[in-house]
Amino acid sequence: MEQLKLVDLDHVFSCPILKLQVPGYKNLNKKISSEARLWRKTAQGINVSNKGDSWHSPDGLLSRPEPGFSEISAMFPKAAAIYVKKVGSDIDLADYTFEANAWVNINKRGGYNAIHTHGRFHLSGVYYVKQPSVVSGESGMIEFVNSRFDHHIFRELNTNAFAPKISLRPNEGDMIVFPSTLLHSVYPNETDEERITIAWNLIFQRKDKATATIPNPSQLLKKGKATLKI
Repeated sequence: MEQLKLVDLDHVFSCPILKLQVPGYKNLNKKISSEARLWRKTAQGINVSNKGDSWHSPDGLLSRPEPGFSEISAMFPKAAAIYVKKVGSDIDLADYTFEANAWVNINKRGGYNAIHTHGRFHLSGVYYVKQPSVVSGESGMIEFVNSRFDHHIFRELNTNAFAPKISLRPNEGDMIVFPSTLLHSVYPNETDEERITIAWNLIFQRKDKATATIPNPSQLLKKGKATLKI
């Protein structure tokens, strides 16, 4: 009997989660940790998904002048560009500008983030500045939830493509990128160390549909708008 011939494989309705590692993250994270703690002392946090002893900074990280914040902010559009080219290699990023926001999360013992999405945006990301090490358990893990109706497939085939949920504990210096509509939460921090992350959102805009004037290049990062380039 002749073998079946593979013609094509298309990951229809897939939910790609990208993991990147930031070069030189140790020195960068030292700067960001200090800047984040100082920001917390001088600014009242906002309540979004954060619960317990958890501080969510205002959304203005992209316009902060501190060197660590500025350095990591410049990487968000690059991460988004890498993601887009991985899931759609024929997409011409030169046709797009973007709008973005970003903030700091500091979860002390008991701090966590309830399940939520960032649905107005297209892509979201989390950069790990401080991730307390644990031997076992779910402390500080991020969990993604499958909102499709295919969990029964997972019960038989046991593959992440159909899993009802997955939990990850990225390392310091890692950045994960995922669709903003994906349900996710963060387990309570069970250690006495701070868990510090920077979260960001990005929404794409075609240049031929954008109504706003594209700002001067020197203002791109501060305003959260720019041409996507790797």
